[in-house]
Amino acid sequence: MAQPADAALYATGEKVFKGNCASCHKPDKDMTGPALKDARARWEGKGDIYAWVRNSTDVIKSGNAYANELFTKWNKSVMTPMALTNEEIDAVLYYADNYAPPAPPPGKEPVPAGEPQDVAFWPWMLVIGLLLLVVALSLGGVRKSLTNAVRETEGQGPVPDRSAWRSFKDWAWHNKTFASVLGLLLLTWGIVSAWDWALTIGVYGGDTVEHYKPEQPIRFDHTLHAGKADKGNLAINCVYCHNSAEKSKHAGIPSANVCMNCHQAVGESQRNPWSTAEIKKIHDATGWDGKAYTGTPKPIEWVKVHNLPDHAYFNHAQHVAVGKLECQECHGPIDEKMDVAEQWAPLTMGWCIQCHNEKEVKMAGNGYYDEVMARLEKNEKLGHRELKEYLEDEKITVKELGGWECAKCHY
Repeated sequence: MAQPADAALYATGEKVFKGNCASCHKPDKDMTGPALKDARARWEGKGDIYAWVRNSTDVIKSGNAYANELFTKWNKSVMTPMALTNEEIDAVLYYADNYAPPAPPPGKEPVPAGEPQDVAFWPWMLVIGLLLLVVALSLGGVRKSLTNAVRETEGQGPVPDRSAWRSFKDWAWHNKTFASVLGLLLLTWGIVSAWDWALTIGVYGGDTVEHYKPEQPIRFDHTLHAGKADKGNLAINCVYCHNSAEKSKHAGIPSANVCMNCHQAVGESQRNPWSTAEIKKIHDATGWDGKAYTGTPKPIEWVKVHNLPDHAYFNHAQHVAVGKLECQECHGPIDEKMDVAEQWAPLTMGWCIQCHNEKEVKMAGNGYYDEVMARLEKNEKLGHRELKEYLEDEKITVKELGGWECAKCHY
């Protein structure tokens, strides 16, 4: 990007623009209001641009033809009065006239979807097994040829042909110990493999299976929106979008109007090469044409990522508001590694009860447990007669508060 002739004036104009104008204007493109580039030239001979910026309503009421033309063209939207000096307005216009979009950072690549998957073990075992089989058959053929050669020199006929199964049975009969050990190992491996496979049926997260990561109608980058600010991200709190997580059983999928709180003004991004096209999909879904809503929204058909069986009960508010859990404890590093949401945890019964077994309840300063804490301080009996002896280690886990009771999750 070429440097403007007056860098100080440009910097002042950029600061004033971002603080007062950026919610409705872009320097070089139309948005809620017109692009500011060449605005001074457009106003030349048509009126006082300074008066227009400071109070557009008065200029319109004065009968100014160009002001009324702009008012009509931009859906009769009135510009907010700006308490700016002539010098500040000059700086903003200088900034707009000399504006050039910043170049994307060199070498910037989309955030990887996740950690590289481990290479599967069984294909290598299959390849090695086939190679060993080929070697065994080859050696068997060589041995048979040598045996027939010896028998021929002794005046005997060749060894009669036998089927592969018959040959294997003869070999196993003459090598009972080795064949028994080999058979036991193969049987054990088969049982363990079948057990491991059965444990992954219906499991779409965790370390043993590929994480479920469906393609979404709009590619929402969680790393950008929820990632840490010191890494150039927006650091938006999860509950800003999933606002029912603290109050309801369901965290909920945010409606498109939540997206438009920002994207009515933010229409493009330098973050990833695909970002601007994805923002355009949000505009299309809400019926936003860049200036106003057309009244023809279209539903966004999001694909659900995390699914629990119908017989399992899970309440987000209980875990977020009462348990004080961070979203990442169940949803994984969604703010660091997920440009598209995926299921990180297995969400199996074993995974849940293991957490209940280890997770210490945060009772101090938690209003949900004020009564329990008050009774503890008075050394009074609690509702659970076993609870007092659990306090010997000065810890109360979720299990000790009934977190392993079947009806807690299977009502």
